[in-house]
Amino acid sequence: MTLTVVVLTYDSAETIDACLRSVAEQEPRPVEIIVVDDDSADRTLETTAAFAAQSPVPVRVLRNGARNISRGRNLGLAAATTPIVAFLDSDAYAEPGWLAGIEAAFAAHPDAAVVGGGVETAYATRFARAIAVNDGAVRSAATTGSLLVCGANLAVHRDRAGGAGFDERWVYAEDIEFAHRVRRWVIVPEARVRHASRATPRRYLRQMYRYGMWKARYTRHTGHVRLVDYSASVALVGTAGLALLLGPVWLLAYPAFCAAETAVVAAFRRPAPWLLPLMFLGWTVKNAAWGLGMLAGHTRPAV
Repeated sequence: MTLTVVVLTYDSAETIDACLRSVAEQEPRPVEIIVVDDDSADRTLETTAAFAAQSPVPVRVLRNGARNISRGRNLGLAAATTPIVAFLDSDAYAEPGWLAGIEAAFAAHPDAAVVGGGVETAYATRFARAIAVNDGAVRSAATTGSLLVCGANLAVHRDRAGGAGFDERWVYAEDIEFAHRVRRWVIVPEARVRHASRATPRRYLRQMYRYGMWKARYTRHTGHVRLVDYSASVALVGTAGLALLLGPVWLLAYPAFCAAETAVVAAFRRPAPWLLPLMFLGWTVKNAAWGLGMLAGHTRPAV
């Protein structure tokens, strides 16, 4: 297989071993695994070294240190010696047939420069399971086109991409910006990985704020406007406006909006009843963080 796997890491000690094992167990195996570490402060590098010592696939470690995902991806692209480079997040693991599916997709689509695979959710806590239900419903119902290209499961054919790399001005949303710029992409759902949902509300809050902010900047950069991306911001601003004009009782409009989203997802996904309160909490956290992030993104300089 003429393929290299690049794994970006930062404080990934809890997940990196399972991630690397899932790559080494692929049939056929990749030529090499390149781990690009962003100055992890936990035992990520020690765990990686222990794996490398007994791995059937050569493992090489590079340093990023810039707290910049795009730079890490570019380091991996530059270091690879194969035409195809597949990226896997360190908190994800590949299902059997992942790399074979990627290689088959490039063979079946000779013009494709980018292959995006399927991303299923994995979870370690009850809250993570609840937001996996919510986010899975959003991805199924409202995510289309190049937005389906996810950095957790992304492969680049370097020759067909014409030497294009990731724009290092994009700290997040670098995956969809790259796919939008290169344009020649294909989605292969059967080349699947499982990617961990955030385990706690605090981590989810931080993630969704960053995602919202960079999604707003992507919208401004590309002119690709989706009204659904602004629903959380409208809910926040609308609730605040109604409360100011008509009284504090209208603050209940925001949790009512989150409850309605929970009900819609529950109607289609049929989750276990005990998940419903956590799904409501997930929507409350996501809407607040994403909505504020979108508003902040429109105040930042354009990329």
